[in-house]
Amino acid sequence: MKKYFLVRAMTEAQARNGTQLFPSNRSLCTSSNSSDLALKNVTKSNFEPALAELRSHVREADFVSIDLEMTGVTSAPWRESFEFDRSDIRYLKVKDSAEKFAVVQFGVCPFRWDSKNHSFIAHP
Repeated sequence: MKKYFLVRAMTEAQARNGTQLFPSNRSLCTSSNSSDLALKNVTKSNFEPALAELRSHVREADFVSIDLEMTGVTSAPWRESFEFDRSDIRYLKVKDSAEKFAVVQFGVCPFRWDSKNHSFIAHP
């Protein structure tokens, strides 16, 4: 399911910008600052400026990736998601786990297509 959304977002970005997404001589993604590839750690002390920066990047993004780190994954072995599960069953399994575990880290990464360099710019 994740692959579907990524492909859909990339296809929509290509349609908007009229460019080839996967030219053979280019990498798919570049950092906004190639010398600084570190993730941004947001704490209480830098929350407000980090939020303002994130909002700006999300407004300009072609798509946004979100990742949650939680205190657990599945509430029971039979609740694990499998690729062959129907989407409604997978949703119920994930929903059950999401209701039982706490979020300990929330990751957000807006991506913007750079048609000049034929690559995505990521802002993790």
